Amino acid sequence: MRDARIATACFSGCPYHGAMVRSDQNLPGTEGGAIGFSDRLLAEAVRAIERDGAAAINEPSADARAVEVDGDFEHRVIVRARSLSIAAPLGEALRQVHHATAVIVVLVVLLAAGAGAATARALLTVDRQEPVNFFWVLGGVVGFQSVVLLVWVMLMLARPQILSTGSLGAVALGLGRRVTRILHKSSNHAAAVEATGAIMGRSSIGRWTLGAISHGGWLAFNVGCLVLLIIMLSTRHYTFTWETTILSSRTYMQLTRAVAFLPHSIGFPTPSAQQIDAAQWPIDSQVAQESRGAWSGLLLGSVVVYGLAPRLLLLGLCLDRSRRGRVRWRLDTTRPGYLRLQSRLMPQSARLGVVDDRPDEPGAEAVDAAERSPLRTGRPVGSPAVLALEMEPPASAWPPPIKGTSWCDLGFVDDGNDRRRVLEHLTAASTEPSVLVVVCSLTTTPDRGHRGFLDAVQREIGSPLGLVLSGGESLRRRGDAESVRRRVNDWRILAAAVGLPSQRVIELDLDHCTDVSLTKLAALLGADAAGPPAVRRIESAFDLIVEHVGRWPPIAEVKHQADLHRAIGALYRQDHSSWRTFLRAPVELNGDLMVPLRAGADRVVGLLPDQLRSSPRWLASGALAGALGCITAATLVSPAAIAALPMWSALGAAVAAVMKAFRPSGAAKSDDDSPPTEHRGDAIRAATLFALLLELQGKDEAAITRILEQAVDADDVIDAGSADSTRAWLDGIRHRLDVALAEEARR
Repeated sequence: MRDARIATACFSGCPYHGAMVRSDQNLPGTEGGAIGFSDRLLAEAVRAIERDGAAAINEPSADARAVEVDGDFEHRVIVRARSLSIAAPLGEALRQVHHATAVIVVLVVLLAAGAGAATARALLTVDRQEPVNFFWVLGGVVGFQSVVLLVWVMLMLARPQILSTGSLGAVALGLGRRVTRILHKSSNHAAAVEATGAIMGRSSIGRWTLGAISHGGWLAFNVGCLVLLIIMLSTRHYTFTWETTILSSRTYMQLTRAVAFLPHSIGFPTPSAQQIDAAQWPIDSQVAQESRGAWSGLLLGSVVVYGLAPRLLLLGLCLDRSRRGRVRWRLDTTRPGYLRLQSRLMPQSARLGVVDDRPDEPGAEAVDAAERSPLRTGRPVGSPAVLALEMEPPASAWPPPIKGTSWCDLGFVDDGNDRRRVLEHLTAASTEPSVLVVVCSLTTTPDRGHRGFLDAVQREIGSPLGLVLSGGESLRRRGDAESVRRRVNDWRILAAAVGLPSQRVIELDLDHCTDVSLTKLAALLGADAAGPPAVRRIESAFDLIVEHVGRWPPIAEVKHQADLHRAIGALYRQDHSSWRTFLRAPVELNGDLMVPLRAGADRVVGLLPDQLRSSPRWLASGALAGALGCITAATLVSPAAIAALPMWSALGAAVAAVMKAFRPSGAAKSDDDSPPTEHRGDAIRAATLFALLLELQGKDEAAITRILEQAVDADDVIDAGSADSTRAWLDGIRHRLDVALAEEARR
């Protein structure tokens, strides 16, 4: 019974535990039901069914029901998934995957308990006249598992991704999925297995769930071992000794006392110094008789303290972290399978928020102008001040690190108390801030309350006010580039309503600060824009593309493409740290190549405008640019790092696998008959995107997407076999880039 409870506790942390889907009840957004992990798991299984567009499900009624919901893109994806006709059978498939894995976990726990009992029996099975080496038994029941535990902790801290395949929990869940594949061969069960496997591989839920199963198994091992030790020590006489050939008695004395410290502290009987000294083999029978209980207590206490207790605590930790991970986990709506739904589920007419339209009321403008007249206090001017209005702390440093600038940090303003605190500080301060910068999040909809607060701030100071709009990428993950554009426009309308000129409103993502973006903020402060002016290198980058394409063999392998990306990256070498952070590329490539390469592909695809993401060719080229960008970032500074990479054939296979995940099956086959990594058109488009992103890095996310939208024509066709036609194609992109940059400068 205890083992069964352990198994239940372990499996309660499983990512698909309790995923009981009912398509006709508690639909989120329609009947007040909250979105839970099982809803997101169902949506992930639907994505697997559709195979990133290869087998799209066309049910207009489900799409219509999702569009009717007042929510973000993820919310609508979930409503669509639960409204599909396959929701019920897919939910049943998820339950069966859950049950199969639960059975495997229970068997693993029972086997672990049996192994613990067998270990104890084997270590104590000696001739009745022979003494038992205490440290030999202790090492057998506690020593090995302590080493395994130490390795687990080190891997969890250093390389947690390894635990997704190399732990007891991973073996158990892998067997569960294999059993499901054997027993059920339908597409629904295949999708359920794929969805749960994807969660295990890409999120922290997997690591903590696998950890819970592993620790649960070891906990059962210790329970089985402890139970049999108690039985055998209660029914037989054992004489415990220690013996050594090369170590001194003093060493064993100190070691025994160290081991006994914790068991003795919680009440277990342990041998005294005299009993430890007398237990050296050969041993006097009278001494052995007197010390049997003490040595037995030390053995049982050591199993409890060094074996059972750590596993019990870590089991609780893993279950708690897994539960929290399920609560926090969100769909990755930047994946191609979801991106293709955006045009259907997020129509252009949808609005993300409404800005107070009171300034348009008759006579309101004059009243507001009077109310906004700042008080000229005559106070001396001090340092610039900054505050964050209803937003989470940015991933970069706070306050923003402007060279030579000492901020007066007014902190984070989240509620009425914070607003009063800031206003009181501005009123009582002995100096005026030279500039007051208000940082807002684009994930927040501007409203009357924000306008009132900005009005009140302006009335308290006589210095300029600046508005920084951050968090553009976070909003883009929830919706699309058009959502970001509309939200920026909403905030600009509010800024105009409180009298802020447009040049005092800037878009700058503080989660991804670069030297260029900080220079933009410094200009808002009126400070010297530190650092040299940006050097234009796009012409040189395009020349490199033409040069390399002219030297390529008919089939451009991944090594040739990586050489081109490295040459482009070398042009921007002085900004290497900045654009590596911007592209979220790893410092080095090791372990599972698919993880960093897929992350780089996702990053570049996420920056593409809708027209390019809807093009199968550009979508695949964006993924290729991101994957090759990771290789470039990892090898640019130290050419010797290339030798540390796997063979180019292995890299090519990994890059091809990444592109396959983004390339819709059957799409654009007219010139895609060759493998993805050997396609010259893909390679040229990928290198062009890479060059454009390096040229534009430092601008905010929304601006980059807007510029790409104007600079790149998704319908342009490349004659990949001719260097001259490639140059002409690049000249067209360069011309449109100049036009887009000029328009962006006027914003």
